[in-house]
Amino acid sequence: MVPLLAVFVLAAGGAIVLLGRIGGGAVDRASARTAADAAALAGAAEGRNAAASVAAADGGRIDSYRELGMDTEVRVSVGQATAVARARRESGGTGDNGMAPALRAVWTRAGQLVGQAVPVYSVVPSSSGQAGMAVVVSPEWATRLTSVGRQAGLCQVAPVQFEVCR
Repeated sequence: MVPLLAVFVLAAGGAIVLLGRIGGGAVDRASARTAADAAALAGAAEGRNAAASVAAADGGRIDSYRELGMDTEVRVSVGQATAVARARRESGGTGDNGMAPALRAVWTRAGQLVGQAVPVYSVVPSSSGQAGMAVVVSPEWATRLTSVGRQAGLCQVAPVQFEVCR
């Protein structure tokens, strides 16, 4: 009976380890897709440095970065997972609300992290003068964003102002 119990305990332990590795891989793949999508949008709008900053804010690193005419393609790794994403640069530079595409990408990610869309009081230039790369929010939202801002790729530059991290 003891040998049978030992085999059962070893099998159960092996199954637990295997499930942990499978779950960790799934999380890495999802994180890599998120980081690649955001990095591609940032890269299309602001170039390689913005893409690298956004990917790093999502816990990834850029393995390759290519500009193909109006398209930007990035390959991002998170843990053992890799994802590829492509974004097309639009001619305008900023959207209807004045947000540059890189800011829209990280703002969307911030909304995902807090569980709802985050209202913007106004869109302003960043601390380096880049148009559409910073936002002003209400004090209540500033408090909530402080805890998830870095993870989304946002840096707090004033009590109620956030911009895309460089």
